[in-house]
Amino acid sequence: MSSSARCVALGLGLIGVAGCSDTVMVNRSEVAGGYTGAFYVQTSAQNGSNAVVVRNSPFPDAVVVDALRARYQSSQYRFTSGPAADWNGYTVVLGFGTAPVGNQNLCRNPNLPLVASTADATTLFGEYCYGNILVTEAEGRTAAVSGPDDPKLNKLIGDVVAELFYDRRRYGGHGRGSAPP
Repeated sequence: MSSSARCVALGLGLIGVAGCSDTVMVNRSEVAGGYTGAFYVQTSAQNGSNAVVVRNSPFPDAVVVDALRARYQSSQYRFTSGPAADWNGYTVVLGFGTAPVGNQNLCRNPNLPLVASTADATTLFGEYCYGNILVTEAEGRTAAVSGPDDPKLNKLIGDVVAELFYDRRRYGGHGRGSAPP
């Protein structure tokens, strides 16, 4: 089978999986030349409470924060939608819709418009910010969520934030011709 045929077959397989109603697909964007704090995102997120800002939600903000708390019931990460005495300086920004157009981000410009989701899907765009500095970002998509009690909503929110906090450090030389320390 040729390389092109394999790519087409793989693409069709992914589309088939994406058609499943309970599937959540998440894509994380690597921030090239960005803040190196992304290497320590798990540790940073574990120290103190993470502020949560919700944009364009068809549901009350409390539903979104409760979904995060349900995902991390062990209190590995703590979330608050209001002021917290133990705020760690980091903010999770979650916007219902797709990423803003252009090369700006919601950390630097929180009023950027998001592109609305299509009627047959619910899309969630997330960014993890240190002040106005973008640390990580991810976007998730699932079939249309029917309401605040739909299990797809909790899975979508949890999966997007889990990807924001995922440690993607690369060890070793990676093409520089050096051996790992």
